[in-house]
Amino acid sequence: MRRLLGFLKPHWHLVLWLATLNLSLAGLMTIAPIVIKAIVDNVIDQKEIGLLPGYLGLLFGVAALRALAQFFYSRDRERLGQVVVTDIRTALYRKLLILAYSFYDNEQTGRIMARLTSDVDSTRMFLAFILIDSILQVTIVVVMLIALLTLDATMALVALVPTVISGISLYILYRRWRSINRQIFEQNAVASGVLQDSLSGVKVVKSFAQEAQEQGKYEIQIQKLRNLNILANDRWWKRYPFIGSVPRFMQLALMVIGGIQVVHGQVTLGTLVASISYTGLMLNAGNQLGTQLTALGQSSTAAVRIFEMLDEPVRIKSPEHPIHLTDIHGDVKFDHVNFKYPTAKADALRDINLHIPAGTSLALVGATGSGKSTLVHLVGRYYDPTSGSVQVDGHDVRTLNLDDLRHQIGIVAQEALLFSSTIAENIAFGSTEATQDDIERAARLAQAHEFIVALPDGYQTWLGERGLGLSGGQRQRLAIARAILLNPKILILDDSMSAVDAETERLLQDAIASVMQNRTTILIAHRMSTVQKADRIVVLRSGEIVEQGRHDELMRAGGYYQRVLELQRMTTTESMTEVLSHSPEPINTFNLE
Repeated sequence: MRRLLGFLKPHWHLVLWLATLNLSLAGLMTIAPIVIKAIVDNVIDQKEIGLLPGYLGLLFGVAALRALAQFFYSRDRERLGQVVVTDIRTALYRKLLILAYSFYDNEQTGRIMARLTSDVDSTRMFLAFILIDSILQVTIVVVMLIALLTLDATMALVALVPTVISGISLYILYRRWRSINRQIFEQNAVASGVLQDSLSGVKVVKSFAQEAQEQGKYEIQIQKLRNLNILANDRWWKRYPFIGSVPRFMQLALMVIGGIQVVHGQVTLGTLVASISYTGLMLNAGNQLGTQLTALGQSSTAAVRIFEMLDEPVRIKSPEHPIHLTDIHGDVKFDHVNFKYPTAKADALRDINLHIPAGTSLALVGATGSGKSTLVHLVGRYYDPTSGSVQVDGHDVRTLNLDDLRHQIGIVAQEALLFSSTIAENIAFGSTEATQDDIERAARLAQAHEFIVALPDGYQTWLGERGLGLSGGQRQRLAIARAILLNPKILILDDSMSAVDAETERLLQDAIASVMQNRTTILIAHRMSTVQKADRIVVLRSGEIVEQGRHDELMRAGGYYQRVLELQRMTTTESMTEVLSHSPEPINTFNLE
């Protein structure tokens, strides 16, 4: 909670202003009972009716000042909440952007969204409302006690003892009740994850007629959330009414003791009335504190979850003194590279030794899970090798400035990810200075211009989430145009032809062939028509290089690659991935490096 208060530091002037208003409101509250005391003692008891207009005017003035102070307090408290929640969300989003791929391998999007929404909103409620209001209520209790002491020490003591007992009891109850709130927040994140999975895969759900099953999954999670909330509510309200009633007995005792003092002439009737008013204000402040303690438990749990994410180590980042390469040649080398995913039992890559000279093209071939995508991810340093090194232009990528490195690499993934924005903005993503002519030139090279201009709004057509409304081939061509516009020195095509038809593939191959000139290109492909045009082919199996060379060399060698090609020629219904997955283990494996 102390760290959470750090978000208030940049806005100290607003916090100071609210603290001033707190004191002002508490001070103004003390005036009314004193004026009422004077009315009872002087106007009613002493029959000084001429004093009444002055006292009423004073009460009116105090009420007006309280209303004005309350207006500024409520307005600026909300303003503090908004600026703080913006700071927290900004810090979380900034952290999410710099976290490595490995973090997202183990986290559901729904769980992350829950932290950015409900968790952050809970902290806003704490910092802007619970904390500030609690300070106000505590200030009221302290000021009322001081006011009571000035009236009568005995009545102040009568009010103090039950107030302290109630406060200590509430704190103990809060400590015991707080633990269940973490379970509530975790369960809320689980439910959000299930919801996000169902909505993102709604087409699959509908195509398999699994609406009822998905509904059942979500209902199970929200029922668990409901039960936890009911349990937390029961634990609190079974104990709080008794604790909260302690100060109420204080008022009864005060009336009895004060009444006796009035009868014996020890205090005036006005003093008793003022004391009861002060205790009423104390009682209301205590009840407010009790209510705020319930929200405090939720906020403290949310704060823990937020700082868990903010404290998540950034495993891949630029070194303290990086090498800046603003213009590279594109020479790529893998030197005895091994890699294993944190949650995996086996290595994804084993002893990879590979050299890709600048300006050449390399095709990676292998069954699903053979390590092709993992290999190219290491070039852009989305993961770091477990051992060995990946080098660009002779420099270990771990010594390079990360932004410089990635600006030189263009990637077209197997699943084209598009953003909810215009087509032009999607193509220009990563190339902020691109002109409309640049965007259209890239689209033409990617064979996308014709279908774009056929749309009602052309390049200004707004795309839905993930490019909803476009075919797979159209989305893929936009992704290729985006990579072309970046003009990278290293181009990675991760099975980018998988979602296009034969005619579009032919056109794209011609376009990519021109883009590949004087550029290091790594292709992951399942179609032989794409593979054969590469300068060199590397065949991966279970994370190891089993063959490499040019197409004709591998065919003459009569090994694994040739068998795969022959099997593919025998059937047009199987993709290379299927052939490799079911092909027998190679008898002789070799490395031409």
